[in-house]
Amino acid sequence: MPSADSEDAAARSFERRLIDLYAAEPDLHALPREVFDCIGLATDCDMAGYAEFHLGSGEFRVEYSHADPDPERRAATTAAYLKHAGSHPFWGKDPTFFGERALRESDFFSDEEFMRLPIAREVFLPANAHRQMTAMVVQEGYAVSISAHRVVGRPAFSDAERDRMQELRSHIARVYRQALERTVQSMAPVERLIHLCPDLSPRQREVARWIAAGKSNETIAELLGIRLDTVKSHVRLVFEKLGVDDRLGAALAVHKRAPFTQLPPMWTLPGSRWSPAGLRTTVAAMTG
Repeated sequence: MPSADSEDAAARSFERRLIDLYAAEPDLHALPREVFDCIGLATDCDMAGYAEFHLGSGEFRVEYSHADPDPERRAATTAAYLKHAGSHPFWGKDPTFFGERALRESDFFSDEEFMRLPIAREVFLPANAHRQMTAMVVQEGYAVSISAHRVVGRPAFSDAERDRMQELRSHIARVYRQALERTVQSMAPVERLIHLCPDLSPRQREVARWIAAGKSNETIAELLGIRLDTVKSHVRLVFEKLGVDDRLGAALAVHKRAPFTQLPPMWTLPGSRWSPAGLRTTVAAMTG
């Protein structure tokens, strides 16, 4: 069991890292790695995880601080996890079940019970994994999961580690929202429109971009080299698809409306900046 001095030192290191988290001002791309560092100081873990669940479709993406480099093994592990995730809300990452708590697998299963679970035998034990602690945050149509993991043979996460993970959750709730806003602000209007309204055609996105820039129909026709009647037709469709009544409403939607609650999930959209090459996995909705 950690001494009081070591716990105090861990708490101070964690508090300093929280300050650094805000100072880093991460966008959505940089946030997972920042979170991994925070989890590593909140807990004595062997691996950290970060996942986003798109609540509209059920799709999700996952990133780990130390991911399995074999893509076939990752796919097989993911399939096995999906098969058994519905067996308990802890595995299913149910935001309602978690609420504002950080929860440990040891809160629900003894070591003997865990070893008998199908999800343990098919997913965790083959990877020499056992201990888990998870917290959930719901933001802008997404549920964000942060998790700490330990290998077989290590003790359960302590109450002090749970308390720090729970505190980290409250900070992630704020930082994720800020990261979302930074990501949106860094996007060009056309790219923002891809996320805001995926069913706009490329030409309609161009028209919407010029509407948001305050251009008249006549000017848009000249800029795009198309007939005025064609522009008017595109404008009507832009209003309809954005759910607005006029040019001001369209401009406000382009510049102000949060774009990432629409289907499909942001990481699957054409032209998305969200999925650069990396250790990421996107799979279909969990069922069970």
